[in-house]
Amino acid sequence: MDYKDWVVLKTIKEERSLTKAAQRLFISQPALSHRLQNLEKDIGVRILNRYSNGVCFTQQGLYLVKYSEEMLERLEAVKKHVCNMTPSVSGTLRLGVSRVFARYKMAPLLKSYHKHFPNVDVSLKTGSSTLTLPAMLQNNELDVAILRGGATWPENTYVLFEEPMCITASQPIILKQLPKTQWIQYDVSALTKTEDEQYLWWQEQFNCPLPPIIKVDSIDACLQMVSHGLGWCIVPKLHISNFRSLFSCPVTFRDGHTLLRKTVMMYNNNTVEQPVTKTFIDFILREYPA
Repeated sequence: MDYKDWVVLKTIKEERSLTKAAQRLFISQPALSHRLQNLEKDIGVRILNRYSNGVCFTQQGLYLVKYSEEMLERLEAVKKHVCNMTPSVSGTLRLGVSRVFARYKMAPLLKSYHKHFPNVDVSLKTGSSTLTLPAMLQNNELDVAILRGGATWPENTYVLFEEPMCITASQPIILKQLPKTQWIQYDVSALTKTEDEQYLWWQEQFNCPLPPIIKVDSIDACLQMVSHGLGWCIVPKLHISNFRSLFSCPVTFRDGHTLLRKTVMMYNNNTVEQPVTKTFIDFILREYPA
């Protein structure tokens, strides 16, 4: 007998029906009957009595069911014991996270991480993805950084996810009307590849001068102005979740590719050797598999 036999016998006892047991085990009833016949042949005794209204175990079958339940309980206890043998991870994790990721994603991630590693203290810094956080990582003030945009890093970089950049407005979007409407832009301290591509998209799409532009210093301010009908903007999709009344569509080029904003995790090579940092990196990689 093996693990699958234990589960089969326990399930049949609970369901008192081969049909219901087969459904619960996600196998066909003929396959279940065939497995029982092979088990009876191997052991040399009848396990089940079959009747028109169901099944019941023979005396030998009841003994095997009891054995199966005991073995399953012992297996579960062994699993728990092995897990508890893992040394407790403790220490301080120094995280640097973009303000956007901190606002929309970080709280549930840290809650789940803390549940698995309650002895780890977290020092969380939020800041600019283009200036503050890369400099802190470079100066070894952070163990791990999660940044937005096209930041580059010479050591370990992992793309967590990509989201479309979206044209967003307070009214249904008609592309041919955009040149006649104010473009509300959030100003950044350094022009990134994404902003460059916005202008390339405009030239490809309209081949005309830019419309009147209003520059603001944050995406939230930008979306507030859009929600009041002052114009349209291009923002990452993540930001629109709190503005359900707005309309949006992806920024798409004529060749079909969409303008995307990346969120990446970066860390130094030597940080992987630190247990606290490694647990967080592995945790994030499980949350955002490739």
